[in-house]
Amino acid sequence: MTALLICGGSLSACFLKEVKEEYPDAVVYAVDGGLTVADAAGIVPDYLVGDFDTANASLVEQYEGRCVTIRHKPEKDATDTELAIDEALERGADCILLLGATGSRMDHTMANFHMLYRVLQMGKKARILNENNRISLHKESFFLKKDELFGNYISFLPFFGEVTGVTLKGFKYPLSGKTLTAGISLGISNEGKEEIMEVSFLSGYLLMIEARD
Repeated sequence: MTALLICGGSLSACFLKEVKEEYPDAVVYAVDGGLTVADAAGIVPDYLVGDFDTANASLVEQYEGRCVTIRHKPEKDATDTELAIDEALERGADCILLLGATGSRMDHTMANFHMLYRVLQMGKKARILNENNRISLHKESFFLKKDELFGNYISFLPFFGEVTGVTLKGFKYPLSGKTLTAGISLGISNEGKEEIMEVSFLSGYLLMIEARD
């Protein structure tokens, strides 16, 4: 089951509708201020989650009777996004799509990058999506199809230290057994070349960002 989380960062109603059309059966969670974009897109969420400190109070009241509302106290030890992720996982989600998870609040943006790790540790999949990027975290080697890429550029960055034995096949700029470490930009702005591309590595957590301008 796919869970679509609409968070309170930068997100247009147009892009939200595009993603929802791609995942018509996804269970939708409006996370606090994300309800505003959901309403603008004409999407009625299945769940409302948050302390609602940034959501329009009258809008929350309007939707409370139309979907399940999970209200948290403002004084808490986790972000609304983290709590919504936990709710989705408890309800059987095996893939979580985070929209509105990036924006001007870099603290929340970075925390949401770490949510990819949280989900991965639980054996599930998660992606952060915005109009220009699709972001995912990997702990095992994998393959990519050129016709399924999000954009023209593919970047690889180490997450939590270093990633060893990185080999890229089928890319414009191949690698063979390289170690990616913090402080170097070796894995930035690669491009797909072959129809099937292989990304393999021996250890570590590899962050992949598919980007389009």
